[in-house]
Amino acid sequence: MSSLERYFQPNFAFAIILALAAFQYAILAIYMFGGSPDYVLGGDFVAFWSAARETLNGDMAGLYAPDGLANAIAAHRPEAVVEGLTWQYPPHASLIFAPIGLLPFEMAFVLWSWLGIAAFALVLGTSGVRGHALIALIATIPVLIVLNTGQNALFTASLMLLAVFHAKARPVLAGVAAALLTTKPQLGILLPVLFLAGGHWRAFGAAALGSLTLWGGSALLLGAATWAAFFEFLGVVSGSVSDGAMPLYKMVNVYAAARLAWVPEALALLLAGLSYLTAVAALIWTCRKTDDPTWRYAVLASATLLTAPYSMYYELVLLVPAIWFVARRAHGAGWLALERESLAVLVLLTLMLPGPATQVGASLCFLASALVAIVVYRRMRAEFAASEPVFRRAAATPVLAPE
Repeated sequence: MSSLERYFQPNFAFAIILALAAFQYAILAIYMFGGSPDYVLGGDFVAFWSAARETLNGDMAGLYAPDGLANAIAAHRPEAVVEGLTWQYPPHASLIFAPIGLLPFEMAFVLWSWLGIAAFALVLGTSGVRGHALIALIATIPVLIVLNTGQNALFTASLMLLAVFHAKARPVLAGVAAALLTTKPQLGILLPVLFLAGGHWRAFGAAALGSLTLWGGSALLLGAATWAAFFEFLGVVSGSVSDGAMPLYKMVNVYAAARLAWVPEALALLLAGLSYLTAVAALIWTCRKTDDPTWRYAVLASATLLTAPYSMYYELVLLVPAIWFVARRAHGAGWLALERESLAVLVLLTLMLPGPATQVGASLCFLASALVAIVVYRRMRAEFAASEPVFRRAAATPVLAPE
């Protein structure tokens, strides 16, 4: 057994993940309780909490003004020193988040964090992740990043898992999960493709009906002016991405990676468009090859992050289940060449994300997501080749044979 192979034995890998998690959580505790002036309790959660309070006060449309969220934070959490946050969520998301505004900030943040972990763990469990594997996935660095930033990516990852894994057996549940994912619509751009390509018509119908209900209900409760303000503000946000005002080094998608690599904007947009078409083709190919939800999810998650118009580093938690699916299959069927090394590089990359603010040339976030996509594709291609009829591969080497 090689030294690298030893690190990928389940018990040893479990111990390494826990050690890395303990180290990172210790650093976080030092920042939290050591009085670091750079640490902001809750991170971006102050945006969700302040927006929830504004929603309860009935002033949702004001959040979509250029300084709307900043004014809300100043009013409800004046001690928070947060720059550059804007409220980019559609109005129905504000209705869903509104209950957290009923609680004091610290209590709401603790509840938000634990509910995110609980939802992610529960859905992973229903997706076949059990025991040490479940603990290990909850302990990974991308989960810590979500907790540290106060973001909602554990909820969106849970919704995406539900939408994919229950599309066939529980289509209404899958459709409702997809509809709820429209609170972050850029992460659901490929779900309709998966439903249609996979023949999940009932899930597609439930998702469409659920989305229309959320949109229509929020328009009735908050007023059409709130939706008009939202769409007007989207243009402002789009401009801030293209002119570099947004932190491109924290973004995952092809467009941001191209811009960081000095690619002209027109060409970056073209590459982004091509990446989306490639993602659609990859999903259709996957759905035609297999009805296994593990591979459908792995392709959907990696393709979404690479092609979504707005995807940030804390959303890389979507890839945690995909990496596990690959590692589980590889341990049972045999590792492909450089597969272990690729996963080791991914672990190291998570320790450095999102990277330095001065980062140009290569986006670490994009590299991590692209590497996951490559690893997933290689494993799927090998597995599909191994399942072909014998007469079609009689002269081929068994690609899944243990090394």
